[in-house]
Amino acid sequence: MSAENQRGRQLLIFVAKLVVSAGMMWFVLSQLSLAEIKDAMTEPHWGWLIAALAVYGLSALAGAQQWAWILRAAGITAPAREIRRLYFIGLFFNNFLPANIGGDAYKIIDLGRREHRPLGVFCATLMDRLIGLSALTALAVVVLASAAVAKIPLPNTALIMIPVLVLLFVVLALLLSRRLGTMLPGWLRRLGVHKIADQAARVTDEFGRYRHQVRFMNGIFAFSVLVQLLRMATHLLVALGLGYALTGTQMVQLLVLVPMLAISLTLPVTINGIGLRESVSAQLLVFAGLAGPQAVAMEVAAYLVQVVFSLQGGALLWLGKWGRAEIPPTNEELNDGNR
Repeated sequence: MSAENQRGRQLLIFVAKLVVSAGMMWFVLSQLSLAEIKDAMTEPHWGWLIAALAVYGLSALAGAQQWAWILRAAGITAPAREIRRLYFIGLFFNNFLPANIGGDAYKIIDLGRREHRPLGVFCATLMDRLIGLSALTALAVVVLASAAVAKIPLPNTALIMIPVLVLLFVVLALLLSRRLGTMLPGWLRRLGVHKIADQAARVTDEFGRYRHQVRFMNGIFAFSVLVQLLRMATHLLVALGLGYALTGTQMVQLLVLVPMLAISLTLPVTINGIGLRESVSAQLLVFAGLAGPQAVAMEVAAYLVQVVFSLQGGALLWLGKWGRAEIPPTNEELNDGNR
């Protein structure tokens, strides 16, 4: 595909997402008035909102550490401060570029070039994403089961988190499978697609670095559950910060409903989730006893907390804070980068 065709395709995708975002926002505002949503945000409790920002910041630091550990397991030795810098810049791009993948793309390109391991950084970042989504979904499923035992009502659609969790675990199992890693390149070569077979072999080799680190991977998953708990706590603190007096039952319900919303936002159909976030919130979070305007206001405010924190990523990008020490590549990294 030529560069001109690729730019045209990207523009078409952007316009399509913009149309979907606009359509969803129109749908929300046709059901709820903007004045009602604003009224749901007019009595902020700043102590709770500052606590939400602090907890989200702690989760971001923990998320950066999780990515760093996964990179280390892949043999990537960039300094921890550089990994944190890139992680925060990634958060900034995710909130200010018209695609949620923007931050990951920046991290992969920047660190991959410096470490001469672009594919290794890509696979580590994909592993980080999959583990995070799996931990979030597992948390929701555990709370869902506990809610069922305690007879706390939830919508039947919450059961979708179970097959989502199974799917994520299957994907992780396939990526870490020795058998698939051995057989897939062979199948592709027999089909005559040798370049794709060579690339598949390199990808499976990269994921193979995690294959024997069972205790490490289990530890990363447990740590990721804690990271996701902090992110869910951010939403609860935002609700308190908007003056919503949540009961214990509502908190339990939100610990299932908010992950459902988060999973829906991984669908690349809108600009940074705009429109999708509001429409899903208005339909889903009302099951926790929130009025429609409260549900939308809560998630808009939670998103703004993330945006405010991510501004430091833009500052780091502009100022070059923390420095960027050059890392001399090893022979292995150079050979891998030249393949």
